[in-house]
Amino acid sequence: MQVIDEETRRFGRLLHYAGVLATVICATVGYSFMHAPALHKIAETSARIDDLLASVRNGPVTREHHRNAVEKLHEVTTRIANLQRRVPREADAGAFLKEVTQLAGAGQLAIKDFHPEKPEVKAGYAEMQVTLKGQGSFGSICTFVDQLTKLTRLSKIKDLTVSVGENATEYPMTATLVIYFGLRGNGEASAQEGRSG
Repeated sequence: MQVIDEETRRFGRLLHYAGVLATVICATVGYSFMHAPALHKIAETSARIDDLLASVRNGPVTREHHRNAVEKLHEVTTRIANLQRRVPREADAGAFLKEVTQLAGAGQLAIKDFHPEKPEVKAGYAEMQVTLKGQGSFGSICTFVDQLTKLTRLSKIKDLTVSVGENATEYPMTATLVIYFGLRGNGEASAQEGRSG
C-alpha cells in the first residue's frame, strides 16, 4: 500500500529540482558577484602590498638616488649662475679692454693695439673676436695668458703668435680673443633666430 500517491511524488520531485536549481543559481550569482570580485580584490591588494614592501626595501637606495639628484641639480644651477655672472648682456668691448689693459700692465706687458671685430649671434649667445697686439718679456706674455683665464669676463684665446723681436728680452705678441655676451635661454634664442632668419 502506497502512503504517498504519484501526484505528490511528482510535486516533491519538482520541488527538489527547483531547490537544486535555486541552489545552483544562488551559487553562480554568489561566485560571480561576490567570490570572483573578492578574489580580484585580494589579488590587487596582494600586488599593492608587494609593491609597498619593495618600496620599503628600496627606500635607502631611492633616498640615495634622490640625494645624488639634488646635489647634481645644485651643482648644475650653481655652474649656470656662475656662467651667467661672467657673460654680460652687451658686448662692451671698452670694459673688456680696460680689464685686459690692467691685467697686462700688472704683468709688465704693454698693449699697443686693440681691435674688436663685428659681433656674431650664435645659438643662445653672441660672441665677438678681439685682436690685440702687445710686447713684453716671455715671462710677462706667459703670465698674461695664464691670467686671461681668470678674468671675470668669460673669454678664450683663439690664436696667439709670439715673434722674435730685435731686442732678445722683448717679444711682439698678437692674440685673437673671443669674448661672449648676450646669453639667452632656449625660448629667447629661438625667437632671436626667427627674427634674424
